[in-house]
Amino acid sequence: MEIDNHGNRLLVNEEASINVPAIAAAHVIKRYTAQAPDELSFEVGDIVSVIDMPPREDTSWWRGKHSFQVGFFPSECVQLITDSKSPPPAAVCRRHGKLAGLLRSFMASRPSKQRLRQRGILRERVFGTDLGEHLLDSGEEVPRVLVSCAQFIEKYGIVDGIYRLSGVSSNIQKLRHEFDSERIPDLSRDTYLQDVHCVSSLCKLYFRELPNPLLTYRLYHPFTEAMSATAEEEKLIRVHDLIQQLPPPHYRTLEYLMRHLSRLSMHSDRTGMHARNLAIIWAPNLLRSRDIESVGTPGADAFREVRVQSVLVEFLLCHVETLFSDTFTSIGKKCALPLHRASAAALFFCCM
Repeated sequence: MEIDNHGNRLLVNEEASINVPAIAAAHVIKRYTAQAPDELSFEVGDIVSVIDMPPREDTSWWRGKHSFQVGFFPSECVQLITDSKSPPPAAVCRRHGKLAGLLRSFMASRPSKQRLRQRGILRERVFGTDLGEHLLDSGEEVPRVLVSCAQFIEKYGIVDGIYRLSGVSSNIQKLRHEFDSERIPDLSRDTYLQDVHCVSSLCKLYFRELPNPLLTYRLYHPFTEAMSATAEEEKLIRVHDLIQQLPPPHYRTLEYLMRHLSRLSMHSDRTGMHARNLAIIWAPNLLRSRDIESVGTPGADAFREVRVQSVLVEFLLCHVETLFSDTFTSIGKKCALPLHRASAAALFFCCM
């Protein structure tokens, strides 16, 4: 057991994640190159042992083992190897065989999304697009809109009510259009310097419109249940373990955002936005329940949900250094994930 610079106890697990049993096998049908240390790289034809495969409607990322490495990968890149007793695919009718062959040839020769983007033929939206897909297409570690807004706010936005007050609607929509058009707006223009709240409003809007929230629909109830633990150390362990289950794009983006908000909370004497106020403002944008959204929740129950959400986000802000430490993990558990995940902390400074 180690002690960090803040006096927190760091629980170190020495058990290798490679020993975690697989639940399925899959062969690779699409090449993928890892974009972070906790992702897998493989070539078409490789075999991957699948450790965790959430429903594809919840996340596009699975986790598995390949060449003595454990990590995440896009589920669309593999096809599960089914039991040999499974019925063979239906034969193609002979008279349609030529047409089917032409269709297969067309699909195989179709240019990739990335090639179409390079040629300027295909443009993907930024707002309202799945986080993993957006980062995969853009080749970025975390969303450019977050990096641009965070850097601007930390430089020019240390003002009263930042993230609480809303900016001018027309300025927000103009910024949104520029990002959606794959242009990085010049935030140092007088328009935005005089209306810094439009930049903070845009940042919140980006997360509010994610089809799968940053903390994911799948982990909503586990996150809220983790906050019911009475001991602070148990909360740290449970929340840390849940963060490790986030898909890599969500993990990296969450770390970057939490570190940004944590730095911002240090200026609460000038902004009036300490950790609790920031958590209340940000919680609905980061944590949503599919069940609650589909059926609705009565007033009192909705209030309780909002309170639990804000308590969780405040907990993340107050323990950001420990929760995103490379050495903090559960004691006495099998570590199902690599201990070292991509750090977004340095990215802020690299992009300055």
